[in-house]
Amino acid sequence: MRVLIIRRDNIGDLVCATPLIAALRARHPDAHIAALVNSYNAGVLERNPHVDAVHVYTKAKHRQPGESWLGTMLRSHRLLAGLRQPAFDHVVLAKSDFDPRGLELARHMRPRNIIGFAPRDGRVEKSLGTALPAPANHTLHETEAVLQLGAPLGITGSPGPVRVYPDPARVASWRARLPAGPKHWVALHISARQARRHWPVERFVELARDLSRDPAVGIALLYSPGPANDARHPGDDERAAQIVAAMPPDVTLLPARTESLADLIAVLSVCHSFIGPDGGAMHIAAGAGLPIVALFENLPDKKKHWSPWGVPHVMVSPEGLDVVDLPVPEVADAWHALVARLPR
Repeated sequence: MRVLIIRRDNIGDLVCATPLIAALRARHPDAHIAALVNSYNAGVLERNPHVDAVHVYTKAKHRQPGESWLGTMLRSHRLLAGLRQPAFDHVVLAKSDFDPRGLELARHMRPRNIIGFAPRDGRVEKSLGTALPAPANHTLHETEAVLQLGAPLGITGSPGPVRVYPDPARVASWRARLPAGPKHWVALHISARQARRHWPVERFVELARDLSRDPAVGIALLYSPGPANDARHPGDDERAAQIVAAMPPDVTLLPARTESLADLIAVLSVCHSFIGPDGGAMHIAAGAGLPIVALFENLPDKKKHWSPWGVPHVMVSPEGLDVVDLPVPEVADAWHALVARLPR
């Protein structure tokens, strides 16, 4: 049996599809299981033992300098055409809602069957060979909703953990860069795609100072590299530099500028806990098995659907809506309480 998983969204979305992939491998150990992903999130599946092949296309908004829009589209067309033979028995649109763009990609490959969630407005999408009722996402986690798509292929039960698999050489490199002394490295991630998830620099500084009162604690400062005005991938070089400059000499802090998703996965694998806003790095941290303090907007449905999956965690939200309103003591207290209940 040949099965293709399509997940064309962001990093955290693909991380949340890894329990479905693992369940498919466990249920169908001899199947050819492949994934179609984009150049932005593909690193999530590097070294994943449950996937036989990862096929990567580039979205127009992610093309590199010098890459033309037409050239990008032509490469994607050739990729999809090349996936027609041998035909896939099943293409799974691994998204917790109707996925029209994923369906368009699937149709180009002419598989024998396409599995996905039906439109919520009751329309009949004839090209969906197996259309499942759209789940109630406000009551389910993303992993739970996506796992339902495995039912036509014999998948039952609850999702397992999300998982990422770091490159051993990169892990060794990051471990060698950690200053000697601290026994507990906190991954402090400061970046977020949406402005409403940004926490002010001065509060990250105050939090780092609070955590570093314990000499056994070190801070790995994680952030998206690059300038804030990068239209493709806005970065936080400037904010990170401000935090580093504000640190007193008695704080052990490593500015961890991760140039790739593989680097982010590797450095998280050598840390012991994670603090940061909801986003791809938070889900990567869950995939690395870290206990997490997650900074969320005050949106109950979102916290239910996108919380860290399968790891000890605390979600902190402001009384208002945006993360900017979160006070430092609330975040610090959440981390101290979380670490206190971990096994020694």
